[in-house]
Amino acid sequence: MSVHISNIEYRAVIKFFTRKGLNATEISKELDDVYKDSAPSYRTVAKWVAEIKDPKRGFEDAPRTGRPSTTITDENIEAVERIVMSDRQISVHRVSDELGIPKTSVHEIMNIHLGMKKVCTLWVPKLLTPLQRANRMDCGQELLEESEADSSNFFGRAVTGDECWVYHYDPLTQMEAKVWKKPDEQRPTRPRRQRSAGKLMMIIFWDKYGILLIDYLPHGTTVNGSYYASTIERLRSAILEKRRGKAAIQEAGFVELNHPAYSPDIAPPDYHLFSNLKKILRGKNFSSDNEAISTVEDYLYHLNSNFFCQGIESSSDRWLRVVASDGHYIQ
Repeated sequence: MSVHISNIEYRAVIKFFTRKGLNATEISKELDDVYKDSAPSYRTVAKWVAEIKDPKRGFEDAPRTGRPSTTITDENIEAVERIVMSDRQISVHRVSDELGIPKTSVHEIMNIHLGMKKVCTLWVPKLLTPLQRANRMDCGQELLEESEADSSNFFGRAVTGDECWVYHYDPLTQMEAKVWKKPDEQRPTRPRRQRSAGKLMMIIFWDKYGILLIDYLPHGTTVNGSYYASTIERLRSAILEKRRGKAAIQEAGFVELNHPAYSPDIAPPDYHLFSNLKKILRGKNFSSDNEAISTVEDYLYHLNSNFFCQGIESSSDRWLRVVASDGHYIQ
C-alpha cells in the first residue's frame, strides 16, 4: 500500500538521507521502497538533493503571497481521477482546462494524492479476446499439472524449437543505441536505417542441456509438412519414411504439449533464446548468409548448459503467472 505525504515531509526525509551521505540514486530507491508509486520521481529527488548541497540555493519552499490555494479539495481529487481513468493519455493541460484549476494543482493531485506516474504502454503481440485468455489459462494449468505429475523428469525430457529470421542487418533499438555524453557535448547523431532485405530462416531445437539441431531454410523453400518432417527425421533417426508434420513427431516417440496461439511470452525460444540472440545480432552488418550463420553459431555454441536449463525450467513460473493473471500477457 502506498503512503501519501507532503512535499515538505519528502524534503525532510531527503535532507536526512543526504546528511547521511546517500546520493540521489540511493535516496530515490529508498523512497520507492517505502512510498511505492507515490514517491517523487528520480529527477525531483536529484533536484532537491542538489538544492540541499548548494548553499546559494534555498532548499525550503519560497514564501508565497496571496490567499492559500483552495483547489486541492476532495471534490477536485475525485474529478481528476475520474477524468484520467476515462482517458489515460490525457494531458495535464486538458485536465486543467476541463476543471478550471491550475496545472500545478493538477500535478499535485495526480502525483501526490493519487500517486500517478505517466509511463510508456507495453507492446504486446495482439489484444487477446476473452476466449484466447481462457485458452492460455487452460493450457497453463494443464502444463503445470503435467510437470508436477513428473516433477523429477519432466523438464529433462522436454524439447523445444521454433523458427527465427536472421537479418543481414537489423538496426539497434532506440534503447540499445543510447550513448554517454558530457554536458558540453552535442547529442550524437546516427542515420535512420531499416532492416535489410537480405535474411535467412533459422530453425533450432534444444533442450535443457543444450542445442540439438540447427537448420537453415534454403531460399525459396517454405516450412511445410514435408520440410518439417525431414527436419524432425534428423532430430530423431527413428522417424518413419513419408510421415509428415505432427504425425512425424508422434512416430518419433514425441508427445506434443499444448501451446496456446499468440503466446510468445510462454514459448522458451521467444522469451529466452531468440530475445538474447537478437541483442547480439542487432547493429551488425553481414555481407552474406555464411557470415551471419558463423556469428549465430559462434554465439549459440558458446552458451553454457545453465543458459538452456534456465530457459526450459523457467516455463513453470511463466505458466503459473499466466494462470494467476487470468490469461493476460506477462513480462
